[in-house]
Amino acid sequence: MSYKLDLSDLRRGGEVSITQQLVDRISAAIEAGEVQPGEKLPPTRELAAQAGVNHLTAARVYRKLAELGYVAASVGRGTFVRALTPASSTARGDDWQAYALPQDEPSYSEQILADTFSLAGRDDVISLAIGWPAPSTYPTDEVARIAADVFEEEGGNALSYLPADGLFDLREQIAARGRTYGYAEDADEVVITSGAQQAIALSAQATLEPGDVAAIESPTFVGMMTALRGTGARVVGVPVDENGFDVDALERLLTRHEVKLVGLQSACQNPTGRNLSEERRQRLAELAVERNFFILEDRVYADMNFEGDFVRSLRELAPAHVLYVNSLSKVVGGGLRAGWVTARGPVRERIAMLKLDNDFHTATLIQHIAARWLATGAYERHVKETIPFYRERRDALLVALERHLAGEYHVDPPAGGHHLWVTLNRPLDERALYAEAARSGVTFTPGGAVTAERRSQTSFRLSYSLLGPEQLDEGVRRLARAIREVRRRARNAIPAGMS
Repeated sequence: MSYKLDLSDLRRGGEVSITQQLVDRISAAIEAGEVQPGEKLPPTRELAAQAGVNHLTAARVYRKLAELGYVAASVGRGTFVRALTPASSTARGDDWQAYALPQDEPSYSEQILADTFSLAGRDDVISLAIGWPAPSTYPTDEVARIAADVFEEEGGNALSYLPADGLFDLREQIAARGRTYGYAEDADEVVITSGAQQAIALSAQATLEPGDVAAIESPTFVGMMTALRGTGARVVGVPVDENGFDVDALERLLTRHEVKLVGLQSACQNPTGRNLSEERRQRLAELAVERNFFILEDRVYADMNFEGDFVRSLRELAPAHVLYVNSLSKVVGGGLRAGWVTARGPVRERIAMLKLDNDFHTATLIQHIAARWLATGAYERHVKETIPFYRERRDALLVALERHLAGEYHVDPPAGGHHLWVTLNRPLDERALYAEAARSGVTFTPGGAVTAERRSQTSFRLSYSLLGPEQLDEGVRRLARAIREVRRRARNAIPAGMS
């Protein structure tokens, strides 16, 4: 690393151990910004020599820093400063757990996802990282009335166990919409899940095993990428452009690899907001049938289409090859945790069995509420009413970017969804920007967390669904300030070996 710690005044034989002194010294340097996010720390043997301690002591120092959340170790690569360091650390009696638990170092994507949720409720932080639906749009009065009706009419059955694949009434409502929009023919194709994320994870577990190759759009939804990687499969990125998932690039990939599964969002893609063109939709379905690979089609934003024609499901074209995933979370309310996957054949039965092993079934009361709400036709009314709300926020974020970052970025306005995909015209250190933005009171989703490959460009996702126009403007102002500060530091940095 370019910064060299001053370890000349370590107190040996004092009340504070050498190990703790080293931990305090390094963590203070990280918090002060003297050691930058993403920077590699010296190997343990080098730290041991510099501090005049043995190798085991140096290893304990790094292990303690990892437990406190300051660093992350990567086998074969070294120890690196985390993108976002903890706000504070206090001594607890549970340190032993780090040694007893199996080794499980979170990936960069998982760290970013955890940071996003942990910062979401802070009043001093404007989160441009979260694409949840706005609570002001929730149909709370309707849902409250339906919940009361469920208890009055169902009694104890509202809280009883259900089959693993879910409440038949809800599966029939989903199948009825599926017959109209091309993603299901029969209720027996549907498995109810606790949100779309569980549907994605179960589908990945049902189809992939270690050593398989899965292709995924890049950039992508972080939950899709972590679910596929969690199976032990090799995940390879395929670009997304103005016409959505690049099927030509996939065809080139198929000449080199036997792909088992392709994961994508075919409409209002997260994070670009792009739609899959009809020509590519047709060709991708043909390839799945020709090459016998699965398509995992995530449609959580598909109905939030602001511009252009509705994109029909891939499953309509290849029902035996497409696992269709959707939920009410992004359109109605994330807390409902009402999702589903439609499939047929042995893979559908495998998904249902995995659901049983995972959590028996999705909450019974939620399934009754969702079934009755869909039966009233409320879903279509709700989508129609909320699209102008989210379109206004998308436009406000585009205006804020032009006000505070004019000439510094590129963005293609999304066709729908809750996000913008922004690329800076001049690259900079992504992790340094992420940490500086958090210090400035704003968060975003860095591109490295949602792409399957290393990129030379600096891109990030900005989400607008939860914030009003004034908050969006202030968030972008803080982000622009963080960008300027990171660029200033980069200009003033002294190259290693020049001091």
